[in-house]
Amino acid sequence: MNSLRFFGLVLVLAGCPKSAPPPDVTPPRPDAGVTEAELIAPKVDALEQEAAQVVRAVDEALWQHWTTGAPLDLAAATKGHDALFSKQSLETLHRARELRPADTRRIGNLERWLGGELLARGVAAESEALANLESSTTFTVDGKELPWRDLNKLLVSEKSAVKRRALWNGSHAAALRLEAAVVRRDGKLKEVLASLELPAPLDFAAETRGLDLDALRRQADEVLTRTDAEWKTTLQALTDADVRLPVSALTRGELPRLLKVPAAVDAEFPKGKIGTRAVQTLGTLGVYGQPGLTIDLAEAAKKSPLPLTVAPGPGDVRVSVKPVGGLRDQQAVLGELGAALTLHGAKSGSFALDRLGRSSEALRASELFASLLTEDAWLSANEVNNRPQVIAAAKAQRLFALRRAAGVVLARLETQTISDETAARAKFVAIMGRATGLSLSPEEGARWRLETDDFLRSAAQLDAMLGAEAWRVQLGDGWWLKTFAPHPGPLPAAAQGEGGK
Repeated sequence: MNSLRFFGLVLVLAGCPKSAPPPDVTPPRPDAGVTEAELIAPKVDALEQEAAQVVRAVDEALWQHWTTGAPLDLAAATKGHDALFSKQSLETLHRARELRPADTRRIGNLERWLGGELLARGVAAESEALANLESSTTFTVDGKELPWRDLNKLLVSEKSAVKRRALWNGSHAAALRLEAAVVRRDGKLKEVLASLELPAPLDFAAETRGLDLDALRRQADEVLTRTDAEWKTTLQALTDADVRLPVSALTRGELPRLLKVPAAVDAEFPKGKIGTRAVQTLGTLGVYGQPGLTIDLAEAAKKSPLPLTVAPGPGDVRVSVKPVGGLRDQQAVLGELGAALTLHGAKSGSFALDRLGRSSEALRASELFASLLTEDAWLSANEVNNRPQVIAAAKAQRLFALRRAAGVVLARLETQTISDETAARAKFVAIMGRATGLSLSPEEGARWRLETDDFLRSAAQLDAMLGAEAWRVQLGDGWWLKTFAPHPGPLPAAAQGEGGK
């Protein structure tokens, strides 16, 4: 813009009489009292407003797609915002964070969000290629070609331990093919981060999620140590109930079958009661029917069966629910309610604080509400029978999820400095063997890159599960009978690492 103004000025001067003195075109000097910090503030405000517009458009698009089956066009939601999604905007926020320490939280949230969006755009092609490969990859067992995406389902339904082992071992070759695509994506990831002058992948992920890598490593190790005895007992009970193999004979391919929810437990959560129990829980907490909180329970034909929470704007939080029945469905729906209540309770008026800054709290609240299925009093109030079996199944699911998240986190952090491929795979196998309580073969190393990632998704889950349990302890027994208020800030350090049981 400045060059165009200068060019126009040159044309004007060229048409002036030679004898006339040139006008004074020196721009006025800025007021010496105006600092760079003050000058950059409106730029930050403008970026925040534009980011809110984009997120609102994306949420609306997701909501329409989820609830009506309308085509999802996220590109349209971000069209016309090229200036926002630029390195220059990122540099502006970085500089603003340095200049305005009192506004660090808001600016930092915006900076991390924008960095994540730029990173996702930068690796979009590689991520799409990986997703397409995952959906089309097959593996062969006994001369039969099977879809990779159906592996878990096949393992759950297969009654023969011999065939389950064959399925799992046969999938190793497919895992290695997928790994090549992961390597390409991760290589591009590093290139994009370097071009944006952002930290290395793990450091960037940790910063974005508000995690300390050293503390995270210790926490993951402590979780595996603390829950080891309980997991061994649980593993024995699971194998006694179904596969009936000695724990020493179990392979990793047995886990999907072992963790299958018993039919008698799923029957306690019929499709028709999933939404009713969710609404009843909100009513008990005194938040059902509050303005700005929408629970869509319609069963439209094209509506997605997966629950979804969006928050397009202040005072507008929506949850889509289309029950399918079963323990996991009830757990997922309750989890969405926890996330929704956290977003609904954000009232600062700042998009960067209320929406972007609430992701960790929303995850913790989601885990807190999902844990209601382990609470006998909640189950009783919601007329769930056979409660001991339900609690045992829910606790087994959560304990495995906690240990797996801890194992994946530890494996990723412990292998980050190992340059030798074979040694890194061996480290992964050893750590996941510890996490699962199983003796794993060296071939399991084929899944090293598939199960660990630089985005630290498992770290976010681990943090959320531990934080949720610490939160539950603070709230006390029967917390769902009280007025729910989202946790005002980070949990006390002393409370971390007390959860998961």
